[in-house]
Amino acid sequence: MTPPFRIISVLIWTGVLCCFIPGGMNAADRYVNTIGVQMPPDAARPEDQVLRLFLREGRSMEHFGSIYQGMEAMWMVAEPLIRRDKDFQLLPAGAESWSVSDDGLVWTFHIQPGLQFSDGRPLNAYDYVYSFRRGADPRNAYDGEFYFHGIKHWQDVVGRRRPIEDLGVYAPDEQTLKITTDTPMPHLPQLLTFSHVTPRQAVEKYGDTWSTRAETYISSGPFLLHAWAKRDQLTLKANPTYHGPAKPYLEQVVYKLFIPAAPPPYLAAYQADEVDYIPVAYQAELSRIQTDPLLQRELHSFPEFTTFYLLMNTLEPPFDNLKLRQALSHAIDRTALVSSALRDVAEPAWSMLPPGFPGADPEQLRDIQRYDPVLARQLLAEAGYPEGMGLPPLELWLRDEGPVQKTAAEAIQAMLKRSLGISVLVRNLERKTFMDALNSHRLTFGMTSYVYDFYDPISLLGIWRSNGRHAWRHDPFDRLIVEAGRTVADPLRRLDLYRQAEHNLVGDVGGVFLWHPKTNTLWKSYVRGEALEPNRFGYRAWRNDGLMRLTSTL
Repeated sequence: MTPPFRIISVLIWTGVLCCFIPGGMNAADRYVNTIGVQMPPDAARPEDQVLRLFLREGRSMEHFGSIYQGMEAMWMVAEPLIRRDKDFQLLPAGAESWSVSDDGLVWTFHIQPGLQFSDGRPLNAYDYVYSFRRGADPRNAYDGEFYFHGIKHWQDVVGRRRPIEDLGVYAPDEQTLKITTDTPMPHLPQLLTFSHVTPRQAVEKYGDTWSTRAETYISSGPFLLHAWAKRDQLTLKANPTYHGPAKPYLEQVVYKLFIPAAPPPYLAAYQADEVDYIPVAYQAELSRIQTDPLLQRELHSFPEFTTFYLLMNTLEPPFDNLKLRQALSHAIDRTALVSSALRDVAEPAWSMLPPGFPGADPEQLRDIQRYDPVLARQLLAEAGYPEGMGLPPLELWLRDEGPVQKTAAEAIQAMLKRSLGISVLVRNLERKTFMDALNSHRLTFGMTSYVYDFYDPISLLGIWRSNGRHAWRHDPFDRLIVEAGRTVADPLRRLDLYRQAEHNLVGDVGGVFLWHPKTNTLWKSYVRGEALEPNRFGYRAWRNDGLMRLTSTL
């Protein structure tokens, strides 16, 4: 089917997932697709309900096998306990409802009735128990096990100090799953968006390679793994045995596979109508798109839940001096930074939590580290270093950054020289060298970033605790983080505690917050649907459950 004759819709919840929708149909022309979903009035024919995009090839399609070596498409073919919508609200998936005990330690999940695997076997609570045990089994070496450290005995099982049967995940019956945590863990439901079930029968029959071939793969999600031609193409088809709440409009999703060492020609493929969606990775491409009348209408930008910041060893001179840290925070013009070195790929950061993230209140924190070179020079003098005199030479370490981030660091270098008279040498280090120094608190001055792991303030603020990776200690911050972590029954109070904690972080200049990256994407004008309408934060975004990529939540 040629693109001008089709329109793609990307609806998902209340029984929909992703689909293609062209005009020309009226209500009488509505049809039911191959898995029993009634299509919108203007939907294209079933044979045109195919979404095409690129995908980095991984080694498997099992979430509890590997999150770093797996493929993002695995979120389309396996059912987690919980999903999220475009507004990041939690939605039922494998679990139709859940609750927590009064002490905040025992979570109960009621499994959706009627779920089944694609081989026809019913899916029940025992399958989720098996999946969590597989994730904690040290023989499996699951690289995402850190997500579930709060589950009772999880780390002891991973560390071979307890048998796997002691894990705090169990099922009193087929329709009930219980998860016990070591301490109250109010963010557990957010983590369970990463609980995509593993079919025990497939592992027992085919071993660990069950999820590396379409022929041996057993699905439980909205799509089936239909075909996987290595280094070429992966095809998903709508799953007729899926009876969960996320039934798709789409008939197929076709992924063109690539490996990181050989990235695909995104823009050329998009312009040749070979794919329906691409990320825009380079500023030069972005400039070209913005001057193209057609492409600029298909360009969509939204902020990532990532923060770049300057970090300092505040436990030792010279950065144990609060006034010095404050001087640096006021010497950087973030607005100029994102309009020059980071043009169109970032927005200013005034705090750790990005706009739209739970607990984020950047406007309330904006003034604390505002650009004010006069105040910066005054604070530098009060710190004992007038015009930078007496300050030891500074090296700003980077973590194996690319050209855009390196250019931004050099712009910061120039701002510190211009505003404060401070000379800084920028060094771009190998990643391991940087991280070893950071984690051992041997890094004096650096620039890095942190990407959220899950949609909760603790994901981004927790790394600033005194026992974390940063050489910064602040007792009031620690107490607020602990108190928030114990607050299960009152989510509004919990968010307020995190806001107070972040205010302490920004005010004590644990870090100098610089920018939040923006994702720029292109999708065809025939891609439509509720999921691509602006969310409650005003962004039109192509997102997924964990990172901002396409999954079954769209």
